[in-house]
Formats: sequence, structure tokens, C-alpha cells
Amino acid sequence: MTTQRTEKCPLCGCAVHVVTDSATGYQQGRTYTILECEGCLSSFSSPLEVSDEIYGQIYANVRNVPGYNRYFRYAQEILTRRRPLDYLMGQEESYWAVAHHLRKRREAGEKLNILELGCGMGYFTHALAQDGFTVTGVDISSHAVSWAREHYGPYYACTTLDELQARGDRYDAIIMNQLIEHLPDVHGFMADAVSLLSPGGEILITTPNKSAYPDTEWETDLPPVHLWWFGEEALKSLAQHHRCTISFIDFAPFYAAYLRPKFPPVPLVDRQPVFDAHWKLVISQPIPVVSPVRNVLERTGIMDFLRAVRSKFVTGNRWHGSRGPICAAVLRRTR
Repeated sequence: MTTQRTEKCPLCGCAVHVVTDSATGYQQGRTYTILECEGCLSSFSSPLEVSDEIYGQIYANVRNVPGYNRYFRYAQEILTRRRPLDYLMGQEESYWAVAHHLRKRREAGEKLNILELGCGMGYFTHALAQDGFTVTGVDISSHAVSWAREHYGPYYACTTLDELQARGDRYDAIIMNQLIEHLPDVHGFMADAVSLLSPGGEILITTPNKSAYPDTEWETDLPPVHLWWFGEEALKSLAQHHRCTISFIDFAPFYAAYLRPKFPPVPLVDRQPVFDAHWKLVISQPIPVVSPVRNVLERTGIMDFLRAVRSKFVTGNRWHGSRGPICAAVLRRTR
């Protein structure tokens, strides 16, 4: 039985109900209420707030934090790659979707001025730059921007959307890669992002896809690291609110080329916090050591070929078709 709540969905204004009032938090000793909207079908946590401290702790321990340790691996690995964007496209749906879409626009003759919001360690911005795109990565973390500049060059700025607006900057493509689910004020952030678009510009959003897990409470990072869990209906509502058209990137070519096993969702009651009350890791997941042979195969591109071959012959429980656990949407402001 669901419990009706008197508040409204912050995304679309419809009624919400309680999914659970005892969701485990990312830090031990914290629990959250998970609410689901009856209109746009988004899920979100209550309270809908997060402090910067938790991200400071994540990046201070990034080599061992589950999920985030792969970002550190990518940041190191692309320094050794001749074609870093191709490498990232083979790792995850979100990088493939954004890069695939931008390359199609470039092939059509467009010259793009690109902004990556929340660039973090900066490796995706770097990969796009190495592929020939004009791109700037921005983040509010001076530590992250300093790290990115030191390792990748001058493509980064520690700034806010307000400061970009004040300078009159405009962009043909704004990337929000696995960012929107972290934001307490989604509409405020989106309004600022839309205002930075040039005529015909687009916002590319990737986010964990709630539509891929029907009847599941919360198959995404624990709150408050992830405050939202969006599906396609929620993103359509977001686009409508900001007077944008929306289309979704088709993942069928990605899943045809790369094997992605379909693992069952983990019940929320079985999820464990990542940090204890004193910010020590409860769950530590070191980056696996890659064998020298695999290293050579990866760097020469042979591993990509082997993955593609394996994908052709594995027909078991895997993701396939146009949609998967990541959703990628293209929003374009209507005139």
C-alpha cells in the first residue's frame, strides 16, 4: 500500500506517494524517504538536499569508492590512448551517446562550440578536444579543475552558470553527463543552462534510466549522492517545462556492438552505505589490476575488436534495443 503525500512533485507539480520512508543513505546513520510522482513518474529523495562534503569525501577516496573508482581509471587510461574518445565510447553508454550525437552533427558540417557542465576530473572534455571538438569543461570544484588543467591542458574553468551568462557566452551543445540526478534544484539549473544555448543549440542529458527497471524502488546511487531517478516521462516533462523539444538517442547500435549483461536490481533493503558516520569507507572497491597482456590488447585496440566479436555470439541476459539502464536525451529550445 502506498501513502499519499500532501506535497507536490518538484518537477511537474503532480501528486506524489511514498515508496519507502527508510531508504539507506550513502553515509551510515542517514535514512531517506523515497517519493514517486504520479504524473511524470520520477522518483526523488526527501530531503531533497546534499552538502558538498560528501563529494569531497568521494573524491578524496576515489580510487576505492564503488562506481566512482572507474572515473579515476578512465582519467588515467585516456592519457595512454591515441583515440581517447573511442576508448570512452566503448566503456559506457553515456559517453557513446554524447560522442555519437556530436560526431553526427559534425559530419553534417556543423562547427560546434561545446560546454561540458560538471566536468569533474575532465577526462571526457579532454577526449572530445583530442577528437577535434572545440570544448570547455566547467566545474564548481577548484580542486577538480586544477587537476584537469594539470593533466589535460587549458580546456577548463572553475565557474558558475551565472558567470557564464554574465559574460554572454553561448554554446551549440551543452553536455550534462550523469549530472542532473545530483541536483536539488533541477528547474533552476536547467533554466540557466537553456539560457546559454545559441540559436539551434542543444542540451545533451544522460542519466540513469528509471524506465529500465519497472516496479523497482531505487536502482541508482543512494541518496543524497543521487537525489533523483528519472525515466523518459520525467525528461519529457522537464523539456516541456523549459519549452524545449526532446528526442532520445537510440542505443541499439551500442548494444549490438558491446555486450552489456543485464543484472537484476538490488532490493533497497539489501543496499549498504558506502561511508560510515566518520567518513571511513564501509564498502571499498579497489580498481582491479589489469594484466600486462590485457593492457597491450587495450592500447592496441584489439580488445575492442574482441569485445565486438564476443557481443555477436552472446545471446543471453543482456541489454539490447533502443533503451537501457542509461537514458540519453537531446533537448532543443523551441523558437
